[in-house]
Amino acid sequence: MTDIDVRDIAALRAQGSLGEFLRHTREQEAIANTQRKRLAYRHPDLVDQLRLIGQDPWNGRIPPAEWGGAINTSPIRAQLLAIVVEAEKRTSQQQAAA
Repeated sequence: MTDIDVRDIAALRAQGSLGEFLRHTREQEAIANTQRKRLAYRHPDLVDQLRLIGQDPWNGRIPPAEWGGAINTSPIRAQLLAIVVEAEKRTSQQQAAA
């Protein structure tokens, strides 16, 4: 989700825009999740990595960098990020070669 604080929420609520903001944010997150999932699932070895960490099937979501005001140090998050970075790298290499 985007960086937003209590003041932003209060302003959106006062403008009557909070619901639309939340809908738009969910839509954008769903698109990003779908894109990450498609990239990773193109590569059988990355799917194997997802299985090894118990994330297959995977919806493409990466847990947030912060959780409850603390940095999210989950090893699963780190592994998901590494898988996505590798999938993106491979895709950009394939596009450059084409």
